[in-house]
Amino acid sequence: MPLKKNQPAPNFRTADISGKPVTISDFKGKKILLTFYRHVGCPVNNLRFQQLRQYDPYFKEQELVVLAVYESSIENLIRYSRDESFYARLIANPEFDLYTQYEIEQSTLKMLFSMYKGVFAKSMEGKKYFKERFEPEGHQNLLGGEFLIGEDGNLKHIYYNQYLGDHIPTSEILKFVQTGNTSI
Repeated sequence: MPLKKNQPAPNFRTADISGKPVTISDFKGKKILLTFYRHVGCPVNNLRFQQLRQYDPYFKEQELVVLAVYESSIENLIRYSRDESFYARLIANPEFDLYTQYEIEQSTLKMLFSMYKGVFAKSMEGKKYFKERFEPEGHQNLLGGEFLIGEDGNLKHIYYNQYLGDHIPTSEILKFVQTGNTSI
């Protein structure tokens, strides 16, 4: 059943890479940015994560909960975050159940379409941020998605990536942080 705006965000119970419990319903009263990335070794997703990371001080000040789900092993996410201080809580989900719950798409055709949408340049830029190399993990045709969840626990914006490197505009995330709404 497709997810719809203003419906309750699908709840889940998991842990972040430090072992702290993460449950969507525990964040009621706070705004949430829930992002689903491919594996930690994807340079395009690395670029997006680093771009959002620039807003960490603001997100923290505004008490936006940022949850970043990866289809990577916990070992690789720990390696990725070693000697780093990320505001986002990283969640390893190689079991893929959270992706299924949020209906994150897999599409080989859309992955190929990414070639026409600047994926090569984004990949080159994203590689610059890596401190070490990671092997691909999981589904190679996974696209990702981003969800803005309101203080009431309902989905305020649902964004499924249409190609690799496609994301909700950062300006919409900032508008959501400020007002609780988006213009899309």
